[in-house]
Amino acid sequence: MPGTVQGAGGSLRRVPKQERSRERIDEILKVSMELIGQKGIDAVTMKEIAALSGGPIASVYQYFPNKSAIIAMLHERYVEEVRGIIASHVPIINNSDDALRATDTLFDIYYNRMREQPSTQDLLNAIQADKALADRDTAETRFQAEIFFEITKRFVNEKLWEAYSRTLFIMFHMASATLRLALMVPAEEALKIVAQFKSIVRAQSTYYFTGSFPENLAASA
Repeated sequence: MPGTVQGAGGSLRRVPKQERSRERIDEILKVSMELIGQKGIDAVTMKEIAALSGGPIASVYQYFPNKSAIIAMLHERYVEEVRGIIASHVPIINNSDDALRATDTLFDIYYNRMREQPSTQDLLNAIQADKALADRDTAETRFQAEIFFEITKRFVNEKLWEAYSRTLFIMFHMASATLRLALMVPAEEALKIVAQFKSIVRAQSTYYFTGSFPENLAASA
């Protein structure tokens, strides 16, 4: 459609050509994220978003046709941030040890970000409640896993590439679920859950890199 910007799971009604318009969109998204964190997506209304973002409701509908479009653009920005995190760590992987450290580091970054910005968890929950957006999120998870695969497959026997790629997809998907679980339980238990998940990932990765599981797997479990 002419004059429409396609986003990850949604679209803008109008292309923001002026700085003022871009600032208006940023404010709408900022307020929406805050409200989602405070009340949950179901309780948030377009009217409330408009009021708290400093404009009439028409100024929200001017850019976003519905609440799903706002969630979609929030997810798009989240995806951009996550891809930036991956891009900053993947290039420094020069050997299998670097790859093992990268899996730990990336997970820690995700976990700390979610703890510092708990509204992100509510956003991701809202995405999972929308089938179209959930499908896009799954596709993004696959894309991120493929990036990691392309960088690290040289440390894996070529005969195991298909299984390794599939395992990475599962691990990237389960990382998100583990994060959500860790944020729902007491802090002490959360640390144990995070440590256990990282141990599982390290064990699986070590198997593909070396052909055997770590000798200390039982001790770390």
